[in-house]
Amino acid sequence: MVAYTAPRLAPRRRAVEPVGAGRAGASTLRQRVETIGGGSWSRRLEDDLLDPDPGGPLRPLVYTAACYLVPALLLFVGLLFLDGQPPAGCVTDISGGGCDSPRAHAVGSLLAGAPRFGLALLSSLVVAVVLRRVGTTWRSATVALAAAVVGGGLSTVIISAVTGQPIG
Repeated sequence: MVAYTAPRLAPRRRAVEPVGAGRAGASTLRQRVETIGGGSWSRRLEDDLLDPDPGGPLRPLVYTAACYLVPALLLFVGLLFLDGQPPAGCVTDISGGGCDSPRAHAVGSLLAGAPRFGLALLSSLVVAVVLRRVGTTWRSATVALAAAVVGGGLSTVIISAVTGQPIG
């Protein structure tokens, strides 16, 4: 238990107007008490305290997948801008291979890393489900970012333990 050194003040009680008296004044008082902020961003204080993230259990999973798929999509779009021709003066080996274009080499590397990427995504989704159940007051984006970081690190350690290759 945490002890507070400052004395706590008792909340002041306001006099409540009768239901029928002064409708215009009562509605502005109610609006002032019930909302926080202004304009289109105003929300009820009770909404934040009772249900801090009304997104449900699916939203963190979507955000976590977006943490992986948006950079992968940008990388794929970047691959389209690489040169598709083999470098000039490239000498092939005896089997006719060895002269890949930069685009073909990058796509091959991307496909070779797909299982590791999938494992990282899967472990991050599992971590997102666990974090959502444990941390019910965290926002969906916070859960997604934490799950992406922890899941990526977890998959790196698992791959290193299974293959025997060092992490660094």
